Amino acid sequence: AASSAKAIGSTATGIERSAACDLILHCNGDMTEMREIADAAPALSGEAARRAQAAERSIPVAVDPIAFAEEAAALDAALAAYA
Repeated sequence: AASSAKAIGSTATGIERSAACDLILHCNGDMTEMREIADAAPALSGEAARRAQAAERSIPVAVDPIAFAEEAAALDAALAAYA
């Protein structure tokens, strides 16, 4: 099956070619493709798992709603320049 994640090509070969990557992002919302990729991808282990855990620990537990709204507005303004 062809994957719309053009950077990795077809799912099976994309997973193999991405062996040096810890994560593969698949963001188009096609649940069939996301399941196919998730089924083909191995679970994180070793150093990759430790890096992922460290990254998760860096995520703030609480979100400041005012700061979030300000950052969202700034992003919208920046993206409007490309519309």
